Parts: sequence; C-alpha cells; structure tokens
Amino acid sequence: MGVQAGDVRRHLERVLGDETRLLGELEQLLEREAGVVRGSDASAIENIGGTRHQCVTALTRLDAERMEACRMLSYQANRDGFERLLAWCDPSHALRQKWQANLQVARRCKDLNDRNGAVVALKLGQVRQLLSTLRGGAASAQTYGRQGSRFEGFQRRELGQA
Repeated sequence: MGVQAGDVRRHLERVLGDETRLLGELEQLLEREAGVVRGSDASAIENIGGTRHQCVTALTRLDAERMEACRMLSYQANRDGFERLLAWCDPSHALRQKWQANLQVARRCKDLNDRNGAVVALKLGQVRQLLSTLRGGAASAQTYGRQGSRFEGFQRRELGQA
C-alpha cells in the first residue's frame, strides 16, 4: 500500500496551520520589538529577542518537516518541489492558497526584522561614537592602530576627580 494523497494533505494542513500561527506570532513580536528597540530598556530588548529566537527555531523545524515530506515522496526539497507536492495532494488548491498567504506574512516579517536591525545598527553606531568621545578618541571605526595595538583611539583620559 502506497502513500495516500489524503494522508499527505492532512499532514501538510497541520504543518501549514502551525506555520500560519507561528508567523502571526512572529509578526506581532517584530512589531512590538520595533517599539522596544527605539527605547532604551536593555532587558526588554533581551527578552523579546529570546522569544523571537524560539519562534524562528519552531518555524525552521516546520520548514525542515515540509522539506522532509518532499524528499520522502521523491519531490525536490525546495519551493518548486513543495508546490508540486501540494498540487498532487490537494487538487482544490486550498493548501497552496494557505502556503501563499504564509509566504506573504514571512515577507512582512523579513521587512520588519530588517527595519528593526537597521534601528539597532544605528543605535550601536551612536553608542560607539559616544564611547569614543568619552575616551578622548576620534569617532572612527579603527580597530587596530598603526603598530598593531588595539583601539588606538581609545586612550585613557582622566575626566575629573571626585
């Protein structure tokens, strides 16, 4: 007895449903993260980052499960192979529509993540400039000096006495 299309369809319904739920959670996390990274609460940034990591890990497992289904049924383990698998097991195209909707949410998540990353990079650059100024150096990106010593621009400097 071979693998039945209905069994595969039910399996992929579960996988895509879990993916839909996790992508929705990730999108909400990234929207909350946008507000957090604009603030200055380091523990909030750390907490939301850990939660985001757990969500991405779960999504990665679902992707691996989807690709394993493709391999087990002799389809290529890529997007094209998955779409062929969907066409075989779900002639109504309901799962393909769910898959396409998931891809749209995943694109929005990528955009949100890129935007949040740009904010973090900007803030990090500002902190580096401030540290460099406090240490009496120029605000350069130099890591090693001419003699190979580290942080040439970060000389110790007495800022005052108490």
